[in-house]
Amino acid sequence: MSDEKKRFYFIDQFRGWAVLFMVETHVVNAFLLPGLHSSLAYKGLDFFNGLIAPAFVFIAGFSFAIVAERKWDDFLRPGTVFWKQFMRCLQILLIGYLLHVPRFSLRWLFHTLKWNEKHIFWGVDVLHAIAVSLLLLLLFIPLWRRKERYFVFLAATGLTVSLLTPLLFALPVEKVLPWAFSGYLKRLPYSQFPLFPWLGYAFMGAAVSRLWQEARKQAGEERFFRLLFGAGASLVAVFLIIILQPFTTVVLGTFNPAKPLFFFLKLGLVMMLLSLLWHWEQKKGNRPAPVTAVGQESLPAYAFHIAVIYGGFSGPYGHSLAYLIGPNRSWVEVGLMALALILVTAALSLGWHWLKKNRPKFAKRVFWCGVITMLLFMVFR
Repeated sequence: MSDEKKRFYFIDQFRGWAVLFMVETHVVNAFLLPGLHSSLAYKGLDFFNGLIAPAFVFIAGFSFAIVAERKWDDFLRPGTVFWKQFMRCLQILLIGYLLHVPRFSLRWLFHTLKWNEKHIFWGVDVLHAIAVSLLLLLLFIPLWRRKERYFVFLAATGLTVSLLTPLLFALPVEKVLPWAFSGYLKRLPYSQFPLFPWLGYAFMGAAVSRLWQEARKQAGEERFFRLLFGAGASLVAVFLIIILQPFTTVVLGTFNPAKPLFFFLKLGLVMMLLSLLWHWEQKKGNRPAPVTAVGQESLPAYAFHIAVIYGGFSGPYGHSLAYLIGPNRSWVEVGLMALALILVTAALSLGWHWLKKNRPKFAKRVFWCGVITMLLFMVFR
């Protein structure tokens, strides 16, 4: 199979596991009793869950670089292929904003939304960060034109973004810029995924992907992923040396994504995970296949579970399940809720994947019927 059509299962697996564990993360965040947050079990789970979003953003940049390699000449000039990719990025951004519509009512949104005021609709979530990162990755191609300069720029920018994040977070950008844009620059209420530092994960993912593709051309994949695992392990080792050295106390607290120390720790762990999944593919191929399929439908899977937990569909006033149930559940209850939602999300993703593959025309009709129904619901609610 040519590279133009070949799917790399380790990438789909990476994305599939990320979105399934993201379901668990959001269930825990929405429904677990706050009194349980001080337990060692929660702290360990919270650290693990903190790797999911970096993995999701990193693999988005990694995957984009594969598309860019295949369509580089088309992306150099704004033709049909360029604008098609541009619209795909805008589609992700639009879905991100739709998932932030309060009470899922356009009427309510228009009555409460103001450009310069804090509002949940202006919140920057992981889809916003991915969409804008992908747009920038695309727009920088005709700017730099040469692949070598482009990918060196991405690596340098990704590292710089992480280092500048603490400085930017200290600046009162929300007092200078409209609230609609401030959340893209620093972490604010409703904006948990500003471009600083999340843009760095996407750019580093693209840079790593470029190195991998060059290694593939020279039949050096296995050596590349050994080196990638070693590089990730080295970042983890540096982190441990810094926090364990006896000369200066390093305050950990929560693993704040604004701190470069934690950015590089998570980057290292994500690179190690990617390497392990590549080696898993070499041994097992496309297994487990359901996770691969979920990874190929990660966007609808993400949107579905967010809508279930946080969507304003429930109750007479359009509250979310997170609001109606609240954070008052035990570990057992939250575990069962997470398992149930993971299974439902996976089942719907697999069904949609099968429909797109075997009945593509019918799948398009289902998609547009769903879009129109949702718009009518939002307009007339």
